[in-house]
Amino acid sequence: MNKLFVSVGLMMLMGLSGAADACAAEYRPAVAAHRGASGFLPEHTIEAKVMAYAMEPDYIEQDVVMTKDDQLVVMHDYTLDTTTDVAKKFPNRHRADGRYYAVDFTLEEIKSLIVTERFNPKTGKAVFAGRFPVDSGIDFRVPTLREEMELIKGLNKSTGKNIGVYVEVKQPAFYKEEGKDIVSATVKMLDEYGYNDMKAKSILQMFDYEAVMSARSKGWKGELCMLVEIWDAPYHDKKRHEWLLTPEGIAEVSKQATIFAPWFSHMAEPTADGKGYKVNNVADLARKHGMKVHSWTHRVDKPLKGFKDSDAVLDCAFKELKLDGLFSDFCGNVVDYLKKNGLR
Repeated sequence: MNKLFVSVGLMMLMGLSGAADACAAEYRPAVAAHRGASGFLPEHTIEAKVMAYAMEPDYIEQDVVMTKDDQLVVMHDYTLDTTTDVAKKFPNRHRADGRYYAVDFTLEEIKSLIVTERFNPKTGKAVFAGRFPVDSGIDFRVPTLREEMELIKGLNKSTGKNIGVYVEVKQPAFYKEEGKDIVSATVKMLDEYGYNDMKAKSILQMFDYEAVMSARSKGWKGELCMLVEIWDAPYHDKKRHEWLLTPEGIAEVSKQATIFAPWFSHMAEPTADGKGYKVNNVADLARKHGMKVHSWTHRVDKPLKGFKDSDAVLDCAFKELKLDGLFSDFCGNVVDYLKKNGLR
């Protein structure tokens, strides 16, 4: 009789263990290559995207801005002077604030620019000193969104993989003031490439709350991500983003968005001395309202505040916050971490 009870007990424990393993297997967080392999090559260049693809993330990011002649190009900024030689080639084309805006240049003019590692235009020094040299002289260029769609389509065909696109429309409110509907133009192109569907390997993301809430009316049918950040808020409303981190804001945006993506430190808040962090309930609130939770940005060479190194960030991301997705400048590092922890 005792042997029977022991056998049944062992079977029950094995069953519970199997169930736990099954639950663990179901958790497969996504990795997004932030601006490509930007830890190694100048951001948003075709070369950076090819390198990122080889690291096998789930998604590669495209930041989209619009030119004077209504062409969509892939750049993080709607200004040109922190990643190109625009100030040398077109020294008199800046606005009153001294900045060079992509919307003031044609595609042909932007294609004439050399792309470099991100730098401070006042000093000429690299933002990330240990990365690719700013003065390499290599002929990196600004890609169009169409070129990048074709690149990923081609690589998916030739490799048999299915790496997706994670597209951010930059500054919709600014472009609206310029008389341009950048959101509709982006949706139209994504639709053309078969990405406008919840089952497609694609995500549309924006910081602009009004743009997110109206994206469905402009024809977007796929995954929709609300980006949230309250510290560095050029051209988005800081107060609005503070509200977006409240239960009321989260509930409201969930009526349209399927993904909620705050800056990492809005969920793992640094302590006053910057040496530690405390996880709050923002991620739980987002999931309560049916949204997945993504965040940004993991960097090996610049750990987030409150963490001693990048692995500590990843431990928090996937063991505490249980993020559904994470952006990284070093996407291969995150993929390796997930493999090591049985999440790939």
